[in-house]
Amino acid sequence: AYGLVARDSRKRGIRRDSLEYLAGRLDSPQLYALVAPAIAWARPKKFVLEGFEPTYDFEVPGAQSFIANGIVVHNSHGTAYAVVAYQTAYFKANHPVEFMAALLTSEMGDTDKIVKYIEECRQMGIRVLPPDVNLSGIQFSVVGATIRFGLAAIKNVGEAAIQSILATREAKGRFVSLADFCARVDLRLVNRRVIESLIKAGAFDSLGVSRSQLLATLDQAMETGQRRQRDRQEGQGSFFDMMGADQGAPAGPGPRPAAPEEEAIPEWEPDQRLAYEKEVLGFYLSGHPLARFRQVAERLGATPIADLAQKAAGARLILFGQVAALKEIPTKSGDRMAFATLEDMGGSVELTIFPAPFKVAAALLRSREPILVRGRVDETDKGRVVLAEDIRPVEDVPTETMIGDPFSEATGPDAQTCRIRVPANGEAQDLLESVRRLAVEHPGRVPLFVHLLLPDHEVVIRAKGLGVEPAAGLVAKVEALLGQGSILIEYPSTPLTSRQG
Repeated sequence: AYGLVARDSRKRGIRRDSLEYLAGRLDSPQLYALVAPAIAWARPKKFVLEGFEPTYDFEVPGAQSFIANGIVVHNSHGTAYAVVAYQTAYFKANHPVEFMAALLTSEMGDTDKIVKYIEECRQMGIRVLPPDVNLSGIQFSVVGATIRFGLAAIKNVGEAAIQSILATREAKGRFVSLADFCARVDLRLVNRRVIESLIKAGAFDSLGVSRSQLLATLDQAMETGQRRQRDRQEGQGSFFDMMGADQGAPAGPGPRPAAPEEEAIPEWEPDQRLAYEKEVLGFYLSGHPLARFRQVAERLGATPIADLAQKAAGARLILFGQVAALKEIPTKSGDRMAFATLEDMGGSVELTIFPAPFKVAAALLRSREPILVRGRVDETDKGRVVLAEDIRPVEDVPTETMIGDPFSEATGPDAQTCRIRVPANGEAQDLLESVRRLAVEHPGRVPLFVHLLLPDHEVVIRAKGLGVEPAAGLVAKVEALLGQGSILIEYPSTPLTSRQG
């Protein structure tokens, strides 16, 4: 009773005489103690700030505790986390395929994390295969040294539909054609929307028929399947049904090609195919429309979106990607600005585009073409964003001849220094002579600095009387001699806009 009354008195308030009456009726010293202090019932007049002092939920004296994120934590807590961290690292190191499959399953509802972990799988050399109505389960599963996509990760495919597909496959074997699939599964659960999503995700690719052909013949296959199911329910199965075989199906388990009388339909263009994958999976699985620009982005020094967390607020950078969402709004002055979601192959970030840059790049942003964005990192209440200052199409940037800032109007004459890194191995003398010969072949006014990479330190040598013209030809020859990343062209702008070969 005391606890309930005390809580009620603190939250909603209670008259002192009522509390005193309850204390007498219950003969409760604790309630009398609440009645006695006058300050507890007075209305505060003002608050005076005396200073700041850190407080904690609990404290454990001595060496048995430590402070983490401002909270006193007992060593046993840290020990438990250490055990979990060790177990996780052990499984990832010794059973990487199983570990990544479990990780993907645990994050099946988070598209951003699925994209991140699939990219990690690719870096680890683990193939993530598309979903398959004949092989996939509900979750991500391990097939040898690969991971098979789970059916539950496909949009519009519910659990009831998946259970029907799996039960039919378990009872009667593999599906050999789209018509066979529609004739055997429960079409009340596996409706047209479900099958269409399965086709777009590539779940029927093992049948040996193009996705465009499958989608074009879906209505006919469903109509045939519904008729055969209705006939079976009415006891009017065909001769082939009574023989236990699908009409026209091959005897073996292999895929059946499209019927000869069907007119072949060309497969979708790669971009259309990938767009459908993203529609039903939330990301690109079999490829990425930006993949052909990967080397271009690296050459221009673009920062991967996944690395934004490592950048400090206010840092200036260049991003490369494709606009996934765009929202335009009017400002108080009548101009228009926009908020956009920029995606690259490893993540996404929100862009804030103020009226001046938006006016120049509005058409480009609406076209959803690959773009380069120069801007700076900003922290907001909604998280980290990039304030876009300049936006340009990737295809308009002369990547073959340009070295340095892609937003610079003139690149070659603006170069400030050229730095070449030479390893100090047994061939250092020959390499230095080759570098000197390349510099003579590409004379110019840009000072040349040679960085000799010793085992413990680095020696920088100014090549007196020897300047270069940092054109694409010089960069290509130096990289062919010393490897990618061996030449750096610096510009008078910030280091973030210089280009490292």
